[in-house]
Amino acid sequence: MSTHSQDQEIDLGQIGKGISNFFKGVIDSFFKFLFFLKKKLVILITLSVLGIVAAFFLGSKNYTHEVSVIPNFKSNEYLYTKIAQINSKLREKDRAFFSQIGIQHSDRIKKIEIEAYPALFPFVNDKENENNFELIKLMTEEGGMDKIMNDETIGMNYYHHKITITSEGMLSKEAFIAPLLKYLNTSPYFETQQKINLKNVRDKIILNDSLIAQIDKIIGLLSSNSSNATVTISEKNSLPELVQKKDELIYANQIFRIKESNYDKIIKEESSVINIRKFDTLLLNLKVFLPLLLIIGYLIGYALLNAAKRRNNQ
Repeated sequence: MSTHSQDQEIDLGQIGKGISNFFKGVIDSFFKFLFFLKKKLVILITLSVLGIVAAFFLGSKNYTHEVSVIPNFKSNEYLYTKIAQINSKLREKDRAFFSQIGIQHSDRIKKIEIEAYPALFPFVNDKENENNFELIKLMTEEGGMDKIMNDETIGMNYYHHKITITSEGMLSKEAFIAPLLKYLNTSPYFETQQKINLKNVRDKIILNDSLIAQIDKIIGLLSSNSSNATVTISEKNSLPELVQKKDELIYANQIFRIKESNYDKIIKEESSVINIRKFDTLLLNLKVFLPLLLIIGYLIGYALLNAAKRRNNQ
């Protein structure tokens, strides 16, 4: 029994000593590493500077430019086709095409994309396209709401759309955005549609203004209770109906005036934001990644070289 107890005490003592030696070794290694870094500080700083400089020259400077547009006169499909054509010309590097439509520095343009802003409810409630609701109802039964929200055919017919351009380096609006919009707004067919729709909207505004003036006259006659009135209303309830009709005409004219403002272009620009710099995440950023790579490479090389020296000395 006493021998067994002594063996246990020896084992526990050895384990305790081993743990103590392990932590002592870790602490010694840590301080040796710190002294090494201090000794090689100049080299490490030099490698860091070299890495940052290399990253500055090697790193891509990609910028995005976003243009929000409204395709008028059912020109949605036309707009998407034109963007696809421009993208194909970029891949073909057809500088003659871009020069012809007035776009400068086409070699710096990487790609151009278009997508719809997800606005399902305005699409369903569009009074000019009453079949939209039935279409959405049918597609919901077949594939569910997620499918509808991601469906490119449905999205193409939304009201608002975003054109995204990716370029190497910064661009001015005059160099690309302005000639791009000018090109998109050049279409004999849609130019004719623009004139017709503008005339129709202006005619409706004039007609509604005339009806509003007539309603105001009738209301004035009824309110004055003039015995000389040439207009008679059989029912007393007609006055609220006239007021309601006037409100509807005023609201309709407000909508028509917004359309008149938007109809000055086939593809109406809402807003544009240019030169949005895209930054990589910290570890993927070359200004961080390259200095780390050089320092780690140096440390590994130094460790291997020392290991080889020790082996030769043995």
